[in-house]
Amino acid sequence: MIELFFDGACEPFNPGGTASYGWLIKKDGKELKNGHGVIGSGEGMTNNVAEYSGLIYGLEEFLKLNLQEKILIKGDSNMVINMISGKWGWNKKKSKWQPHEKLPHLKELLNQALSLLKKIEYEVEWIPREENKEADALSKHMTQDY
Repeated sequence: MIELFFDGACEPFNPGGTASYGWLIKKDGKELKNGHGVIGSGEGMTNNVAEYSGLIYGLEEFLKLNLQEKILIKGDSNMVINMISGKWGWNKKKSKWQPHEKLPHLKELLNQALSLLKKIEYEVEWIPREENKEADALSKHMTQDY
């Protein structure tokens, strides 16, 4: 089984700190690839921006690996997991999906993730922070220099 773990951080404060991300891809428990980076600092930077970015960069790398297998996406962000699975983002009557209606920058990131997800077979699973330590450490790797 292939798993993609992702995480994001905005430190030393959220919002407005330094937003960074981390991701890793495992197959049968063995790490295939990992990555991390800084998105930016200051205005507009949040944990949510960082979380989406971790997912997006991880998905892009998964597609480059051309594994043609189903992937299990794991993250500790309730918001990202529930948005990409379509559980959150509905209007009050549950008749129209309007994710991040008042946060267009997050809607743009969600759309990027969903566009990548259209190309693969996947499942999503929310996991507690304790089970996401590797992606969490990667997401904080770069911010230590800021």
